[in-house]
Amino acid sequence: MSTAVTACGIYARISSDDGSALGVARQIEDCTREAERRGWPVAQVFTDNDVSATKSKPRPEYERLLAAIEARTIDALVVYDVDRLTRTPAELERFIDLADRRHAALASVGGDVDLATPQGRLTARIKGSVARHEVEQMSRRLKRKFQESAKDGQAHGVTPFGYRRERTKDDQGRDNGYRDVIEPAEADAVRELYRMVIAGESLRGLAKYLNDRGFKTGRGNEFRGNVVGNMLRRQRYAGHRTHAGQIVSKGQWEPIVSQDTWDQAAAILAAPGRRHSRGLEPKHLLSGIALCGRCGTAMRPSISTRRKPSYVCPGCMRLTRQMDPVHEVVNAVMIGRLSRPDVLAATAPKPDMLRAALAARDAVLARMDAAADMSAAGITTPRQFARMNEQLKTQLDAAEREVKASQPVRVLDSMTGPDAAARWAAVSLDRKREIIRTLVSVTILPAGPGVPFSPEQISFDWKELA
Repeated sequence: MSTAVTACGIYARISSDDGSALGVARQIEDCTREAERRGWPVAQVFTDNDVSATKSKPRPEYERLLAAIEARTIDALVVYDVDRLTRTPAELERFIDLADRRHAALASVGGDVDLATPQGRLTARIKGSVARHEVEQMSRRLKRKFQESAKDGQAHGVTPFGYRRERTKDDQGRDNGYRDVIEPAEADAVRELYRMVIAGESLRGLAKYLNDRGFKTGRGNEFRGNVVGNMLRRQRYAGHRTHAGQIVSKGQWEPIVSQDTWDQAAAILAAPGRRHSRGLEPKHLLSGIALCGRCGTAMRPSISTRRKPSYVCPGCMRLTRQMDPVHEVVNAVMIGRLSRPDVLAATAPKPDMLRAALAARDAVLARMDAAADMSAAGITTPRQFARMNEQLKTQLDAAEREVKASQPVRVLDSMTGPDAAARWAAVSLDRKREIIRTLVSVTILPAGPGVPFSPEQISFDWKELA
């Protein structure tokens, strides 16, 4: 390999950084001194800060380094040690092949590694294998530690919303780890979120609730609907410690909600037909809900400076109704319906039935997973798997119906009784729309030319709640 280096690169990497970047800064400083000692002019510095060399996460600067060697814009490289370059044998072989083809020199602060010689390659491979072994041993120890911590119910990971993390001490005053304790204001917000989910509020509405009150995520960002949904699906709010997606012990912290509350919310969040808060926030009471009396198409809003806001049918294009009189009728009818005792009775909770239905559904899902594993392992043929999967899908549909049947109509919570009018006026548009979907199918009927609007032009088809 030629020793006449014209352009040297420096590569620095650290797996975990505290935010100061001092680790890579020290590597760059030492590598620069080594390049100067060798008389290699430094042309480029490549830095992957807080990036592991063993995970699938891309290393942008490492890829840029390989491209520079391939393009021969650098003909030498200095690293602090070989394990800073890579900790996987396959990746090391890729680098050795590239350096050999492009006649690139490689030096490390700890000693020269000449990839052009068999001894140099052996040294690099030994260093890479030792580093890989260290990573695997560390991974094994960490996994074992996480398993033990999970069985003991110890908190792990990022401190969840609703809690704060405190250091603990033993009887001699020595550091004894940490524990999660309830943060009162956040915990109250979490309880309200569960109540809102059970009552039928959208994830978008939940995120708005948190943002309007000035709460932030752990990273200081505003909440989004999908973030809130994932947060509320966590079993830890009911006091459970999970590992690899399974409950393994009772958590060493106080739960924020009861198991019944968590079960009801989980059933709603996992419902296959659940509407997600994607796209623009709805601004009109019946958009996408009211049906055209001519063709059955869901009607859409039409906003124009030339006429009053209206609902129009995008299907047949032959039916238009102004919004205000339609809303007046629908609001009056909904308030009347919410005052009736049969609607109030539909809000009665059924936690035991719901829990049994959830367990039955989860059992079917577990059998579906087992069937898929058997197919992947070659234990069953594709035809056998398809037959089993079809039968299990039928069972899953039946289980989902049981979950729905045993789930109380909590979207009506606090909405019924003599104060229904005031409560209807106070709730969000999302909640009103969900209540309408739950209780009734609304159809706007056609009328002859010149016929003025009347309440009879709105048809209500009430749904069975039980």
